[in-house]
Amino acid sequence: VHAYERSNRVFNYSLDPCGPVHITVGDGGNREKMAIVHADEPGECPDPLSTPDPHLSGLCALNFTAGPAAGQFCWDRQPDFSAFRDSSFGHGILE
Repeated sequence: VHAYERSNRVFNYSLDPCGPVHITVGDGGNREKMAIVHADEPGECPDPLSTPDPHLSGLCALNFTAGPAAGQFCWDRQPDFSAFRDSSFGHGILE
C-alpha cells in the first residue's frame, strides 16, 4: 500500500507560515486494503455504528465539537491543514 499526504504549514493546531510542513508516505497501520477514497468525499462517510474496526465503533462520532466536522462523524471537506493527498502514490524522490 502506498499513499502520500502533505500538510500546509501548521503550528499550534493553526495554519502558520512559520510552521513546518509534514509529509506522510505510506499507510502506517492500514491492514484492510488500499484506501482509495477519503471520508470527506460526498457519500464516503461510513456509519459510525457499522465501522468494521471494533476499536473505533461509536468513538469518533463524539470527537468533533468544532470546525467543519462539528456534530458529525466525518469532515465534510478536506481539512485546511491538508495541502495534497493521493491514495495511489508509488515512489518518490526528495530533492
